[in-house]
Amino acid sequence: MGRLIKIHEIDEFSEVRTIPDVAINSEILANIRNLDEKNEIERFVREILYDPNETPHGPAEIVDILTSHVNIREDKRLAAFILKGKSFKKISSRYIAHQFARMRQIQGLGLMVFGATGNIRDDAQRDFMQTAIDSDCDYLIIDAQDFARLFMAYEKICPKDGTPYDNIGACANGHVRDEGLALEMEVREKITYTILRQRDVSHAEAKRYSAFILLDKHYSKDVIRTIIQEATEKLKYSNYYRNEQVKARWGKIPAHVVWLFIAYDLNDIQHANWICRTYWVDKLLPENMRSLGLNGDEKIGDIEVFWNDNYKSHKNFLESSSGTKEEVLEAIYPILNEMVELTKQAINYFEKYKCGDISEDKFITKMQEREPRINDLIIQSGNIPMPPEDCKDYDQACQHIFGTIHNMFIYYSKKGLETWPQHNRDWLMQDTIKRFYGDLEKIKFEESKIQ
Repeated sequence: MGRLIKIHEIDEFSEVRTIPDVAINSEILANIRNLDEKNEIERFVREILYDPNETPHGPAEIVDILTSHVNIREDKRLAAFILKGKSFKKISSRYIAHQFARMRQIQGLGLMVFGATGNIRDDAQRDFMQTAIDSDCDYLIIDAQDFARLFMAYEKICPKDGTPYDNIGACANGHVRDEGLALEMEVREKITYTILRQRDVSHAEAKRYSAFILLDKHYSKDVIRTIIQEATEKLKYSNYYRNEQVKARWGKIPAHVVWLFIAYDLNDIQHANWICRTYWVDKLLPENMRSLGLNGDEKIGDIEVFWNDNYKSHKNFLESSSGTKEEVLEAIYPILNEMVELTKQAINYFEKYKCGDISEDKFITKMQEREPRINDLIIQSGNIPMPPEDCKDYDQACQHIFGTIHNMFIYYSKKGLETWPQHNRDWLMQDTIKRFYGDLEKIKFEESKIQ
């Protein structure tokens, strides 16, 4: 039975994931709806697919594009495209059902694509899907929104207004396309990658390895697949063990299980933003000794692969939320200094209260007077940029003391007074004060490391 696929599942269209839906505004959408189906839409799609073949439009034409230049998760397909542009403001089944019927004449078809920039009526979608399902063929519907994302991702239209670029890279409103950076690569260059943090996670019933793999961010999916096969094979025959006991158990026996976590850089590893994860298991390993699979998108031989479709959007988010060492420290210092000062005041009032110099009511008043400012600072601490690796431990130490300080004021807040009786509140405060001074020592230690 045919399956409705997502546009980014087509390998040649995978960059569409870099353009979120929110990037498409009404102006861009209006200009997309004004594209000519032959001279612009079809041409753009062929250029993205690297398919130079053109078929004349006329009565003998079966579909707008018939191509073998399409791969779905590395699975090569014969694909047929029916495309509608500005001449079809509304697309209903009565105008195109005959084209859907013609699609069924094509033998060996692996993907049917219906793309239109106009408003696609329900009956047109229904009949197209039914045609694909009856033909046991996967199918895809591309509307104006997805065309905008696709053509923007592959630099066919201007991201500012949605008008097409001309031959010199300028749009109708004079915006010029970024020429980008020219990359040169040796045709016979050896594929390189680095195995990081290989871990022996064997147990008594199975020899198992996991590893982080670092590779060049310019490698295509095909190259990554080659690396996955090569690295998995290399780890199968590794004889690294975490201790002598495990070594004595398994010796030179090949591994039964290999997990790979693929990344482009150390930040990917730090934030577990993998390009993909893989899982290989020996066919002879009993089922009860196997881990749960990845429910992957594809298989490379016996290797299950789960591609992270959100890699680039997550990467963009992390980059926009990350700061330099200077930015992180400049954000932390004023928050830390003020919170520590307010806490020392609170501790001073607590000691006076315990000595009988002030009443509990006055101590609680002093705590509640400072609580709103502490809450404001806690909110500010949540906006500190994500730290680079060399001050990550310092940031974590500061975040830890922020939590410790916040707890002190919670005990004597209105909610805290309802939650804990006096004896419990005071005990919690005394214990948290000890942790506060321990946290301060930890911060001093981590600060000495980043100087």
